[in-house]
Amino acid sequence: SLVERAFPRVCAAAMAQLGPGRDVKIEGVDFRINGLLGEGSFGAVWSAQVLNGPDAGREVAVKEIVCHSETELLRAAMERRLLKFVRNAGAAGGGKEDATTAAEASRRFPSLVASEVEALGPELWQVRLAMTKLGGKPLESTLEACLEELQGPQVENQVAQAHRAATCQLAEASRCVRTMLQQLTPALEHLSSRAHHRDITPRNVLLEIAGGHHSWGLVDFGLAVDASKWRSELLTHDIGGDGHYWPTSSWFVLAYGAHHLESYPALLQEYEVCLDLHALGITALRTLMELWSPRCQRMDADPNGDADWAMLAKMTRLRIAWARFWEDIANFWQPIFDAFACGGAEALENLKSNYAHAGVHHMVSADLCALRAALRDVREVSTLPDLQAVCDALLVMIRPGKARQEVATWQQALAALSGRDTGARAAADSPSGSPTAAQSPGLNQTALCDALMSELGRGGSCGGATFAAPASTQSTRSPQGSLWSTSSLRSPQHTPPGPCAQAPLIRAA
Repeated sequence: SLVERAFPRVCAAAMAQLGPGRDVKIEGVDFRINGLLGEGSFGAVWSAQVLNGPDAGREVAVKEIVCHSETELLRAAMERRLLKFVRNAGAAGGGKEDATTAAEASRRFPSLVASEVEALGPELWQVRLAMTKLGGKPLESTLEACLEELQGPQVENQVAQAHRAATCQLAEASRCVRTMLQQLTPALEHLSSRAHHRDITPRNVLLEIAGGHHSWGLVDFGLAVDASKWRSELLTHDIGGDGHYWPTSSWFVLAYGAHHLESYPALLQEYEVCLDLHALGITALRTLMELWSPRCQRMDADPNGDADWAMLAKMTRLRIAWARFWEDIANFWQPIFDAFACGGAEALENLKSNYAHAGVHHMVSADLCALRAALRDVREVSTLPDLQAVCDALLVMIRPGKARQEVATWQQALAALSGRDTGARAAADSPSGSPTAAQSPGLNQTALCDALMSELGRGGSCGGATFAAPASTQSTRSPQGSLWSTSSLRSPQHTPPGPCAQAPLIRAA
């Protein structure tokens, strides 16, 4: 049967209900449930402790999934296969490079401990997956704290403080982001031989800080698809994930359907192989933008003062481009939540038609191209090695939704991060066509600062050499969802508050 093919262990008796303090058995292993880690439309994830066997005493996570169709059961089976794949990653053969990426995968992803499935009724199953528990907290919580700091009042005579509670200076933010990419990129390269994750967001990225060191992980393979079948089964798979981290091709598929991709080779190639690459790139750029607080950055007089001011100017322009992109994406993504909450299938179909008519994917592509241009400008003037490497990698990872000579790969991103391969940088870069701030004659720091603050919509002089966050980044956070399906209409994990008022599709000029 389908169940027996998908899961080696089929529970003959009714599964014990999960809850704090309860003991459960999964595939012959006893677990004691400690507490709830999270829940959503898929089910729930619990922390637990192994009670017997060689892993006795180990803390794990137990995910319970309720499947209402064979499609959902197969998705749960895919998640189980990937967890098993990670478990075996440490023993991967091949050359030194294969062993390195496999080892990173075994450290950065959870791995399977035990699994079981129970048939609850016709077209209804309950799946339990016990897996290793990664340390750390969701990156999303860190970014939320940083955003609160950026929105907080700027107290007079305190702007010269080295740090505020949840912010760090540009060098530290760049180093943090580079570490994230250095750890997750080889792990995802290894995973890409087997699957595409399709839900890389700050909610699923874990960050653990111990002894000044950052350790990163990635969880939740619930929307993953088989890489060997993805290209041939594009038409049969739901479009999934969080639209904030979609490339242009995903917005195109939302509006027109995957079958139209064949007429647009650049979008087809992007959708086939770059979903995770792009999502990690956007996650990394958001992390950089929200960890770096311009109000904490002081440009004291030094021999490299002009170079530092040029870098700060370009970083501020990158922040402006980022704020425009994030605001647009939030406006495009919010109506999807409203359709789920208030409209159902008919509302979603109307939404697709509206998005096609408005050319939403063209606007997303334009915003992404603006981000890439701003990243190139930062790269040209940066005096920070970590920031240079991050810009090089992001120019590989963040896709523009247009035809490019190079084919972006995980290997290219790794080469950019290492700084060894100038070819990857050349493939991602292109001339900006305008002089950099460092090349401009007669650089006036006060005038530059005032001009930038005016462009940010924050009037007044900033002769104290501090910057505040643009207002547009202070109100663009939108509810975060984790699944949009064209065939099975399920509510997102987080329902937006307030009435179901559709956000404007096209921003005001």
